[in-house]
Amino acid sequence: MPVAGQHSFRTYSGRTPCRPPADSEVGRYRRHETLIREPAQSRPRRSAILVLALALCSGCGYSQGQLLYMMGFGQGRKAEAEFKLTREGPVLILVDDFEEQLDSPRTRTVLADLLARELEANQAVKEVVPRHRLEELRRRHEDYEEIPGRRIGEMAGAHQVLWLSVRDFLASPQIEETSAAARMAVSVKVLNVLEKKEKTKVRLWPLQRDGKMVSVDLDANVVVQARTPEAISKLLAAKLAENVAKLFYEYPLDDFE
Repeated sequence: MPVAGQHSFRTYSGRTPCRPPADSEVGRYRRHETLIREPAQSRPRRSAILVLALALCSGCGYSQGQLLYMMGFGQGRKAEAEFKLTREGPVLILVDDFEEQLDSPRTRTVLADLLARELEANQAVKEVVPRHRLEELRRRHEDYEEIPGRRIGEMAGAHQVLWLSVRDFLASPQIEETSAAARMAVSVKVLNVLEKKEKTKVRLWPLQRDGKMVSVDLDANVVVQARTPEAISKLLAAKLAENVAKLFYEYPLDDFE
């Protein structure tokens, strides 16, 4: 049941959602602003330096591999985790689609399963709550969609909830843009299931009220090869799961990152 003092609501049929609760930090849904996608940052300067150095040192006695290593490439540069998930207990992955953006409920399941696999493979979590436990809760509670995320995590025996809310989705074989023929975006938050008194302490991360935005695009070539909306959705979910998981563990950077 919803936390005392909060309003809950259900998503009805159709594309127009009903009014979400005012407090987004312990509830499961909120109204979102239009997603603004930022272009990927280019790195022309580093590439130009590399090309110039290789050209100047073509006869200096060093192999290209030795030169690249001397310049700092391949020396184990790493990106730090933006947040460390608990290793004291299970983490529940909850994917919500309040605005009904996704083509199928299965896309939510695929995204959650792939994200769990990425987190476990990179030792970012001790344990992920198995999907069958979440499905049991869904079957047992008719008001499941109205129950706040923190409470869902508590009912599932989790210590934290990794909450993803779908913000944008396009997975059609009918290509509209060449560079971003298909796309998917989510906002990401981490909730503290163990906090039951102070609502302001339920959200652990990030500081931004709207959550951490993560988006992925597929270009026209990939979309054409995938052919079907189902295949496109799975590719988007796999790519998004990898990017979301990287928020929570240290990983090696590419030489041009």
